[in-house]
Amino acid sequence: MKLYLSGKITGFDFFKETFAIARRQLESSGYEVCDPATFELPEGVAWTDAMKYDIQKMLQCDGVATLDNWQDSTGARIEVRLARNLGMPVFSVTKWITQADETPANS
Repeated sequence: MKLYLSGKITGFDFFKETFAIARRQLESSGYEVCDPATFELPEGVAWTDAMKYDIQKMLQCDGVATLDNWQDSTGARIEVRLARNLGMPVFSVTKWITQADETPANS
């Protein structure tokens, strides 16, 4: 299953580290992860253009994994609302990891 990471980026100095930790945790639980903190967008790209790109990437995923700070981000709130409206599962990183740990390997 491929998960899109959603959390605060704009105005958060440690977003790359925070996203990387979550990505590694999810990957260790068997998920493929789409991490917007690793997207190589042009320097000075407009926020709206970055969001359009991020949403396109999110729509290629099976679900959304939220970081603890997602509600502090306008972009993450948009991503979560859109994912839910489209019927995509949205859970915290911790919940996704717990679900993976509880699922038998041959399910």
